[in-house]
Amino acid sequence: MSFSDGADNENELRVINEFLDELRDTASQLQVLLGNLRSKSVPMAEGLATLKREASNLRSHAHGMNLPLIKLITHRLDEYVGELNVVTGAEIDEIQVFIDKIEKLADGEQVSDAEAPAVVRALPAKRTAEVDFGKIEKKNIEILLVLPEKAMAHIVERELAACGYRTSVIRDGFAAIETVVRTRPDMVLASMELGMLTGIDLGCALAAMPTTQQIPFALFTSYEWGSPKLRGMPQRAALIRKGAKFGDDLAETLARFEIT
Repeated sequence: MSFSDGADNENELRVINEFLDELRDTASQLQVLLGNLRSKSVPMAEGLATLKREASNLRSHAHGMNLPLIKLITHRLDEYVGELNVVTGAEIDEIQVFIDKIEKLADGEQVSDAEAPAVVRALPAKRTAEVDFGKIEKKNIEILLVLPEKAMAHIVERELAACGYRTSVIRDGFAAIETVVRTRPDMVLASMELGMLTGIDLGCALAAMPTTQQIPFALFTSYEWGSPKLRGMPQRAALIRKGAKFGDDLAETLARFEIT
């Protein structure tokens, strides 16, 4: 190892330790905020705004760190609070789960790569807006959406949440590969256009890796079967078409892959 390699490693370790210190401080502050929300000593709107801001900051700061599980959990926390319009006792209890896990990881809790999917799956499912979760049977089935367009992602999430499925959204095709490997969702639903990659590229990459090749994959597109644009699509993949056929295609895909 060269001197420069050692210096780079030391610098990376210093940056990570500084981030973990920041993570502990923020988690501690959020614990206090949750207590104040429970006691109603902080107005709900003010507390929710703070939660959203801090969760977004944590996700942003964790993004560049070589701390995969913390990166995943801060992403899920940001997704969870980002969907909230109100914070009642139930939501506070679920946010507490995220903060407790973040604190444990910041304090050095060790989680193996094999255990990581179960840890992520144990986190509370986000409460998608416009869906009455009190009347829905929740399923321990997670579908990863790789959809760059926020409006479209919201529509698809709403449909899946109404069926009781858990969802998480990734907007970048490269990040999606890492997320699938680390979280092992029950299905991946990807848009055709993902920037430098296409949905077909992503499907082929997942189909080529032994660790992910058995995970059901569906392409979300306006193209019809037989289109030259779909050339190279993995043989096992499903097609979910935008527009009027979306509901039927989604139901058929879930049934085909026995995701119930």
